[in-house]
Amino acid sequence: MNRFQKLESKVKELYASPGPDGADWVDWLYTNHVLVVQKFAKEVAETHDGNSELSQVAALLHDIADVKMKRENPDHELESLKIARDIMKECGYEPTEIDLLVDDAIKFHSCHGDERPKNKEGLVLATADALAHLKTDFYVFCVQALGKENSLDEIKDWVLKKIERDFNNKISFEDVKKSAEPDYQTIKTLFSR
Repeated sequence: MNRFQKLESKVKELYASPGPDGADWVDWLYTNHVLVVQKFAKEVAETHDGNSELSQVAALLHDIADVKMKRENPDHELESLKIARDIMKECGYEPTEIDLLVDDAIKFHSCHGDERPKNKEGLVLATADALAHLKTDFYVFCVQALGKENSLDEIKDWVLKKIERDFNNKISFEDVKKSAEPDYQTIKTLFSR
């Protein structure tokens, strides 16, 4: 088993046995988001001269703290970075590869404010994460989950802000942005009513 296969196996095991304080949606997350981000990361990396293996590693690890804690936990981001670093090291990745993915790609993949990844694998991860939101039923699932505690206006506001960030901040490749535009417009139209 090579290092990438070891890492895939470890991530799968973590999502299969989340901790008692894990994210409420952790059961849905692995199959319906993490593996989808991995698929898009592989495609985008191969099309845009990125490192396919490292892009997929970043995709597999980008939300990893969800197996231990809810997103509302103030330590969630730091825990994700720690778990990602530990798993990569355990699976035999080089310190430079670990730093590249953990300290840039994973840390900045959400593209909040002016934060953006600087390396190619980070740009690929952010793009793949946005595609997984825009080109799947991600927002349908979120609406279902958010609907339990939020008003329709609150949900619409959240979705509209998030799709703007997904489409305008996270997608770094013009051809990919063009392919995602119809999905973005559909979601925007639906939640603008």
